[in-house]
Amino acid sequence: MRGEKDLILLCARTQLDESTAQRIQSLTGSAAELDWEYIYRLARRHAVLPLVYSQLNAASAKVPPDHLARFKKQFHDNAARNLFLTAELCRILQAFAAAGIEAVPYKGPALAIYAYRKLALRRFVDLDILVRKADVLRAREVLEAGGFVCATQWTRAQQELLLHTQHNLPLSRDQGLLVVELHWEVASRLFATSFQAEEFWGRLGEMQINDFEVKCLSAEDLLLSLCVHGSKHLWERLAWICDVAEIVRARPETDWNLLLTRAAASGSQRMLLLGLRLANTLLDAPLPEQVMSKLENDSVVTALANDVVKRTFSGSETVAITISDSLKFNWAVREDWRSRLRYFRLLFQPTDADIAAITLPRALRFVYYLRRPFALLGRDRERRDAVVTARGR
Repeated sequence: MRGEKDLILLCARTQLDESTAQRIQSLTGSAAELDWEYIYRLARRHAVLPLVYSQLNAASAKVPPDHLARFKKQFHDNAARNLFLTAELCRILQAFAAAGIEAVPYKGPALAIYAYRKLALRRFVDLDILVRKADVLRAREVLEAGGFVCATQWTRAQQELLLHTQHNLPLSRDQGLLVVELHWEVASRLFATSFQAEEFWGRLGEMQINDFEVKCLSAEDLLLSLCVHGSKHLWERLAWICDVAEIVRARPETDWNLLLTRAAASGSQRMLLLGLRLANTLLDAPLPEQVMSKLENDSVVTALANDVVKRTFSGSETVAITISDSLKFNWAVREDWRSRLRYFRLLFQPTDADIAAITLPRALRFVYYLRRPFALLGRDRERRDAVVTARGR
């Protein structure tokens, strides 16, 4: 499927130079030789259908009419949903502002506009909003006043534990069709210590969404947070690599020395370098000399990137990641023992699903930690069964 993979990588970007457009035309010149069903399913798996359709059009690619119509429908469906979600985001941010809650839209519409410059070119299905930890409960009340509900009715003790062990809280409306993830950190402090200090809030910039001025992360904080997020999920979606590549292209003012310093200070440098390596290798994102020098001297990043690429094109359906896969990856993507130990502590910290499974008073909070290893093993067994099933298809 080399031609199909190459075509998706050539299309998974917002701008085409003449050489890239010609390569797309060459690949699709004998369209009958391409497996368009595989292209569609792989692009859908990696959430890059809007980009693929847009660039097939821009390059005047020869696509069978029935397949082109399928891409077009998905593109317009996504564009319509993005407009709806963006309008909802603005209403929520205005409600937060009226309540005196400082909020920052994270990913979703904000990232589409900030990096892609066109709302329709990025796929997102929920809204991520950052607030200060001290404002989480008030922010939840504002959302609940707007019709949003938590999937679980948390007791006060469970709520306190969630704020301690988690970094976001999902709420939904319209029978789960509209989801808002309320973040007070971009990642667990045990996974990465990138954004725990109050100074993060002093580095915010501004942008416009639907003529509404909102706060946004600086290019440096956004790049680092996206690379931490991608590493958390083993970069299993090409769309996350596209996000990094598009910010690199769209924000030439990025202070790379500052970014590298912050990443090193937070123990996240290898996560950052891995994201940048993938963006450069797969999507031709231009990187400055000081970054390329670090990449050339880190063989672990090269090995991790090769593993990610192999998984990326392992097939048109997502395969569940087992605990052993995750452990191996997260051991390698960390450079020191302290951060590795923090990650192992994170593994045994109860999740929202663990806390929702049983209601306990504050005095018995330790039971959640005792049950966690058994829950972890149970979920890993389910993932392994899913992997065996997928490989047997």
